[in-house]
Amino acid sequence: MNSPAMSFLRRMTILALFLLVIGMGWSLYAFFGRPEEDASPFLLKVSHGVPFRQVIQTLARKGGISAPETVIFWSDILGLARSIREGEYEISPEDRPYRILWDLVAGQKYYRKLTVPEGFTISQVAARMTHLGIGSMDENLALMSDEAFLRQLRIPSTSLEGYLFPNTYYFSKGSTSREVLAMMVSRFWRVMTPDWQSRLSGRGLTVNQGVTLASIVQKEAGTLGEMPLIAGVFLNRLREGMKLQSDPTILYLLPHRHHLKAGDLRIDSAYNTYLHEGLPPTPIDNPGAEALRAVVFAKDVPYLYFVSDGHGSPSIFSRTLPEHDQAIRRILREKRMLPLETDSQ
Repeated sequence: MNSPAMSFLRRMTILALFLLVIGMGWSLYAFFGRPEEDASPFLLKVSHGVPFRQVIQTLARKGGISAPETVIFWSDILGLARSIREGEYEISPEDRPYRILWDLVAGQKYYRKLTVPEGFTISQVAARMTHLGIGSMDENLALMSDEAFLRQLRIPSTSLEGYLFPNTYYFSKGSTSREVLAMMVSRFWRVMTPDWQSRLSGRGLTVNQGVTLASIVQKEAGTLGEMPLIAGVFLNRLREGMKLQSDPTILYLLPHRHHLKAGDLRIDSAYNTYLHEGLPPTPIDNPGAEALRAVVFAKDVPYLYFVSDGHGSPSIFSRTLPEHDQAIRRILREKRMLPLETDSQ
């Protein structure tokens, strides 16, 4: 026969077990459940040597988790407290505490994104880097022309113009200008393979000359499909000793302008291909893969001239100057455009 004391002890044991189950359930929910619903995305920086408890308290303060002590408890049990990695992490309102902890342990860091479009100049790339917190404008531009850095990257030119391959790049906070620029140049050399370099040599072009021509094609082409044709025209003009007469080479000297005036054709510069024969001394932008490919595999065409409306329509190609003049008149008639703005002076 059970005594009152035994009955009381049994009831208290059952109650204790019940409360333990409830407590464990709540702690598991706090660990695996959603964070506070009104939490906003934020970046969490984990520095080397920062105590685990401090990291969790920061998460709680910013709304990433709602029960820091519970998270610390389960992290100790699961052996996660000593395994988190330093870095910068993006914490989303959708992340559960266990997911956040897993990212910290696995080193799933937040990476910043830098997109370099085809045809960007080094000045535009430097400005975009600076906007993302990678160096200052002056520092980036200086590094892009640093002789020792250029030698290290095997650049056969006086700056990185033409060799910052257009693409989207991801990097972690703390990445230096050198690291980011080296990443772009490394991508360029993966595209400019030894086979492509050999093909350029077969056309009588150095790598720098090939990239320079590709940078002009990048600016001149209205469509991707006509890039090999335009490259073929320029190669024909180079072989014939004709001036390239490419507007973008002069506009490179006038970065805030989009159209030439008549007086611009008289600018005394090696980049003025209306005055000087041959290619400019360096690329005028950073060409993409299609423009580079267009030069390497340029079409063998009978044309020496081409003209476009400047709005993305296909170019008109011509064999002779009279045909070219006729094509210009046709475009002016259809588009009601002037070939050059009237010089204001």
